[in-house]
Amino acid sequence: MRLEEIMTSPVLTITADLSVADAARRMRDNDVGSLVVVTRGVVEGIITSWDVAVGCVGAGEDPAMSPILLHMSSPVHTARPDTDVVEAARVMSQRRISRLPVVDTDGSPVGIATFSNISRVMQQLASDIFSGWDRTPVSVTVTRDL
Repeated sequence: MRLEEIMTSPVLTITADLSVADAARRMRDNDVGSLVVVTRGVVEGIITSWDVAVGCVGAGEDPAMSPILLHMSSPVHTARPDTDVVEAARVMSQRRISRLPVVDTDGSPVGIATFSNISRVMQQLASDIFSGWDRTPVSVTVTRDL
């Protein structure tokens, strides 16, 4: 299975010159936990609700006066739409990230794969695999030649 089959699309974006408060409002209004930061249509970083709460507010900064550029994660790891879901999960686990922007050949965002997207697919895959197993107890008789 490929990321293009499970990613959330379209992806919500924002520019780095806007304020952290702008990002927080956009996240709230769209009920999401992150925004992909773009410059001229190309992924530059990502800002998450954690960046807002801990990186900005928790540090005593004013979100209305603080630019996203100072609080976003950058560079950000991205993947292509044809990336295998299992490979994406491995990368996310190794890098300890829960969101993976999906980009086209020009680096423009086309979606985002989240830990939640991937875990739902993995759960369904496991269910599909194991549902075919017969769970009827099998009796076995063992004999020994003496």
